[in-house]
Amino acid sequence: MKLFDAHCHLQDDLLFPDLGNVLERAAAAGVERIVVCGTSPDDWAQVLQCPKKEKYALTLSVGIHPWFCSEHCHSLRSLPHHDSDEASLASLGWKENFQTLEEMVRADATGEKGAPMLSVGIGECGLDFSERFKNRAEQEECFAAHLDLARELNRPVTVHCVQAWGRLIEILREHPAPKIVLHAFGGAVELIPELSELNCWFSFCGNVTNPNAKRVRAAAVAVPAERLLIETDSPDFPPAGCEAPNEPANLIVVARAVAELRGVSVEEIAELTFTNASHVFRV
Repeated sequence: MKLFDAHCHLQDDLLFPDLGNVLERAAAAGVERIVVCGTSPDDWAQVLQCPKKEKYALTLSVGIHPWFCSEHCHSLRSLPHHDSDEASLASLGWKENFQTLEEMVRADATGEKGAPMLSVGIGECGLDFSERFKNRAEQEECFAAHLDLARELNRPVTVHCVQAWGRLIEILREHPAPKIVLHAFGGAVELIPELSELNCWFSFCGNVTNPNAKRVRAAAVAVPAERLLIETDSPDFPPAGCEAPNEPANLIVVARAVAELRGVSVEEIAELTFTNASHVFRV
């Protein structure tokens, strides 16, 4: 049985220093592929170092998370060993930072010499309309830019969405993209058909193991089989019974929970989600 972790943050300081052991534990648990998502210029360099540090089937993705798209907003995952050039990026507005991202992804798409090989992905990006964030206009503009780039280069987009589903759907209609991964999906079951029509896949993480997460668990049952993905979102959202920090080895717990909810074997969920993720991320 092989597993595909569709979303995590191996670049995080809670995991990166021990990356070799983290990946060994993942391999022992059957996790054969992992998508590593960057969230801001503060962690892009660390994301790109992951496959250099360890030989493993990693798919890399870079984006500007909605938490970090405001002017002079620093990533919560900032790294203590950044050099001055990297640190200066964090103080730029999202448009300047997106230009850097776009240059990296375009260089990878054209195979330019010396380009950092990002493999396929754009994001993590998206919308977060939680009360503590007041930058909705910036979030929307930044998100649309990611979608437009993904469409032009035919890349999948990893999306974060919290309390913004209506606006998300409107923007996806205005800025269609070829493949969209709704990571840690927390939307209502009623949204699934419309989002599927907009080229969305639905990824579930450790909170699906929580009996009180009724909306998430209902969605995990309702998602069409061909649109289902699983993830750890490491180092966040450890599944029930797993200690923090979360890591890819715990993906098997998520797979078991989804299998139980859908009334099928864990082997079926593993094979299904591995096939789906391989299609989305073109690996």
